[in-house]
Amino acid sequence: MTSEYSPEDAASARAQRLAEFFVGTPLLRLRIEREDEEFEFARSSPTHASHSSEAAQSPEPAAELPVDILRADVVGIVRFGRNAPSLGEEIVEERELAAIEALGIRTSVRARSTGRLKAILCQDGAAVDYGRALFEIERG
Repeated sequence: MTSEYSPEDAASARAQRLAEFFVGTPLLRLRIEREDEEFEFARSSPTHASHSSEAAQSPEPAAELPVDILRADVVGIVRFGRNAPSLGEEIVEERELAAIEALGIRTSVRARSTGRLKAILCQDGAAVDYGRALFEIERG
């Protein structure tokens, strides 16, 4: 018997198993990156991490807003400006949240949309690699 599973089916099955695992943990966020795939699971609030049987029987539908993840376009050092962003702050489109310095060249990290700053995933002065998540902005 020949297996007719495509790579998408296999990835979907892995995502399903990871999601089932994630629901049973107290974790607020789980991120797994591999060479060819990336999975990320997050709870909208700590109250969803409850292990009570009551929470398992009547889950609340969470109306999550879309989130933009701003990633580093270059390798370098993150620098926040004078108007450093703060968690929960309303961000306007094209606002410079930080800059990455590499070889004396400064590359701006700008918001792609208007929204609320949900997470700051880097520190001022930290070294970052290409593709590293720096900020999360909740649109809406």
